Amino acid sequence: MRMPPMSIPLVAFIGILAGVIIITAVLAVLITSNYLKKSASRTIGTAEDKAREIIDEALKTAEAEKRESALKAKEEAIRIKNETDREVKERRAEVSKSEHRIQQKEEAIDKKTDAIERREQSLSAREENLNKMKEEFSKLNEQRLQEL
Repeated sequence: MRMPPMSIPLVAFIGILAGVIIITAVLAVLITSNYLKKSASRTIGTAEDKAREIIDEALKTAEAEKRESALKAKEEAIRIKNETDREVKERRAEVSKSEHRIQQKEEAIDKKTDAIERREQSLSAREENLNKMKEEFSKLNEQRLQEL
């Protein structure tokens, strides 16, 4: 069987049309694939940029919190030092007052001791004087008795 003479160009036309459709389909696939790759790449790039931004922001926040914590620690150390200095000053003042009171008591005791010593000396001198007077009185009494 033979084909009619017009059928060859139709077959060729169908073949060419099929080839064009296949080439168009391949090109469409390639272009779509390329577009999707670029779109995915842009999305990935955007995601990576966003991730970098988030990481940078987190680092800045962490650094700020670190500085703030260090500042708070320094402030607390200064507060504790000032409080300790104040307590030491108060205790020194108390010790100074106590030392002053003790010194006054010691001085009072020294004065009383001196007064007691003077009184003892005075009493010793009186006792001596009385003993001499007794002796003299005894001698005089003996002389009187002998004279009688």
